[in-house]
Amino acid sequence: TTFVATGRRGETGSSAAVSAVSAVSVLPVSASAMRSSPAYYESALPGKGWGVLAARDIKPGELILTESPLIVVPWWVRHSMYAAKEKKECLAKAIKDLTKEQQKGFFNLHDSKVGENEPKTIDGIWRTNNFALGPSGPRSDNGLFLRISRFNHSCVPYAEFVWNEEVRMQEIRAIRDIPEGEEITICYFTLLVAARSQKERREYLLSHYGFPCDCQACNLVGEEKKLNDKERREVGTLEKRIECLLYEFPEDSQDDNDSSKDDDLSIEFDTELAYRDSIRGVNLTDSGGEDLDPDLVDILAGVKLSYHRLWLMGRLGFKLVSQLRICSSILEICDEWDLHTAGREALATGLRLAQHLYGVRSAQAQDWKSRLISVENL
Repeated sequence: TTFVATGRRGETGSSAAVSAVSAVSVLPVSASAMRSSPAYYESALPGKGWGVLAARDIKPGELILTESPLIVVPWWVRHSMYAAKEKKECLAKAIKDLTKEQQKGFFNLHDSKVGENEPKTIDGIWRTNNFALGPSGPRSDNGLFLRISRFNHSCVPYAEFVWNEEVRMQEIRAIRDIPEGEEITICYFTLLVAARSQKERREYLLSHYGFPCDCQACNLVGEEKKLNDKERREVGTLEKRIECLLYEFPEDSQDDNDSSKDDDLSIEFDTELAYRDSIRGVNLTDSGGEDLDPDLVDILAGVKLSYHRLWLMGRLGFKLVSQLRICSSILEICDEWDLHTAGREALATGLRLAQHLYGVRSAQAQDWKSRLISVENL
């Protein structure tokens, strides 16, 4: 099966004393983790190969799937002196240790790194289908999942994946209402790519995964497309503007030729009404009287823009994990400046997002809940 106007992964510095081959993990896949959940089923989709559909209506926060990684490559392999050689040895050893059925499942996954009618490679399948286990970073391990690789991409996804370190499994939960029969999609890329234009996102997905996205956002045309591109670009521009308002930088920290000067950081809201709607629930009454410290004026402006950015990300369907980072950033500033009332909306939003992303009973959701209760008791 090949990618045709779809978003799919699935088919159609280390210690010198530890070798890369011995460090690769081939983890058993538990029957309970891999059996089909009543919430979904896999199906061939016309013109798309395989996909995952909702077997019933699914509510935000519902757990759709948990899966152990078939293969794990530790972070330090990427940073070794001979990274390409060690990764190749890692993967070869891992594939050899799989059962015949697991090997068949691995080689049935898509390889976006080869041309049409060219034979798949182990490295190409790995690069197309692996996930970071937890937040992407220099020390994040990477894993490959047979079942999760069946979930197609959308720039406005119905679900989101998150690594549960406690049980060492990847979870997929619904992040908005999913009607029965709808395809359950996830987002493959980061906030940086999500903030790009339709054309740039499609080019990125074609280059990295071998398909031009045909999701809701990538099918917009005319004025709707222009507005969507503009708001996504605004999410990226706001980040720079907010940083300038909230944080102090040395005067010589920017090069004279740096393009991110003040004249590049102006924000043009589509309508003043949209901006007011985005901060309607934000209360800054504990910020003092009219004679405010100039620094506090900047802080309040930065907090308001942060709420507007958060509103835009929710409206555009950005990943919940990215929205949670914005909530945490707002809270950090509000705590530092004793703006507890201003931070309450971020706490309420963070609680809702954490419940959808990690589950109502998760430690993350309970932490947001306890923080919200503490502020409400002030």
